[in-house]
Amino acid sequence: MSFFILVKIIHILCAIFFIGVVGFRTFILPAAQGKLDKDLQEKVMSAIGFRARSIIKINNVFLILSGLYLFHSYSAEFNLLLLIKAFLGLVVASLFYFAPFFIKKYKYFPWFNKAFHHSFFSLMILIVVLSQIVFI
Repeated sequence: MSFFILVKIIHILCAIFFIGVVGFRTFILPAAQGKLDKDLQEKVMSAIGFRARSIIKINNVFLILSGLYLFHSYSAEFNLLLLIKAFLGLVVASLFYFAPFFIKKYKYFPWFNKAFHHSFFSLMILIVVLSQIVFI
């Protein structure tokens, strides 16, 4: 197996894991709201959030590094879709590290957290779609 294929596999696995965690946080975890008492709900959200963020911090380092390597490997010829996909991917993977600041800053706006996570997830899906059509 070539190094390029190994990096591509790592990149895909990291992307799947990242999207899965954000999807769980966006669509599954909020279902607990209203079903648990407020104190228990906060404990569950805090425990899961802390664990997920700890794992994704490491995951995204590999995601970004493998993405930069793959971009470098593919960038021999100009491809606008590849450039857009790479830029959005770098923004989303990097934005993860700054998300807590946005969430804390706008915590007084009840709609922001939901809108942020849905927008974040939508961007991830757009990146996946672009990755599939970039070389067509």
